[in-house]
Amino acid sequence: MTDNTSPDPTAETQKQQCIFCHIISGKISSRKIYEDDKCIAVLDINPANPGHALILPKEHYTIMPMMPEEEIAHLFRIAKKISTAQIRSLNADGTNIFMANGAAAGQKAPHFMIHVIPRKENDGITCFNLPKNKISNEDQEKLRQAIKTKVDEHMGVVEEEPLAADKPKPEHVETGVEDAAEEEQALEQPEEAEFSQQETQPTKEQEARQEEEQEMMNIPPPEHYEKTQEEEEKPKKKKFDIDSISKLFG
Repeated sequence: MTDNTSPDPTAETQKQQCIFCHIISGKISSRKIYEDDKCIAVLDINPANPGHALILPKEHYTIMPMMPEEEIAHLFRIAKKISTAQIRSLNADGTNIFMANGAAAGQKAPHFMIHVIPRKENDGITCFNLPKNKISNEDQEKLRQAIKTKVDEHMGVVEEEPLAADKPKPEHVETGVEDAAEEEQALEQPEEAEFSQQETQPTKEQEARQEEEQEMMNIPPPEHYEKTQEEEEKPKKKKFDIDSISKLFG
């Protein structure tokens, strides 16, 4: 049974053979400018410019992805302080802060480190004059999506599902003439049903119109109207009783 708490033999071998681990332990002398419980900063023995400093984690890490995030953050805080000290003490016009992460990036030693290089105008360092390559918008977008996907995975970012109101509505797809005919028939059916319902259930306006029509049908003909009018215009005969006549003649 393997003991999981035992150190990795490969890592231990690398640490024993690492020159920078020997510098950290004091087995190899160095010109130290800073030290704490997590890192040490020394002057490079082959500097790109006078004052070129190396910040080394005390724990052996070959490349940056192997390091805990809090240790990386701590190393960059120290890099900021050393950069400020170089500018003030050496009258530097600026600094370069960089790391070579992997052999393809120019890493020579198997121990991760941060370089802080003081710079002067026209100091002859040209390695930071990076080429300016052209790339199409399509390729840039593919690169953006690929990198962003891995960044989101690393950061634990989860894209939320859109709300029901925000979801795009499915587009209508015509499958053929038969489907179109069925859809047209379905649209016409409600109108027919509504029209038949209007005929069976007349509105108040229709009822009033029907009553008017019925009244117009019951109006007497003009001849009847004229006769009735003549009868009304004829003088009506007065009726006299005997008492009235005797009074009239004394």
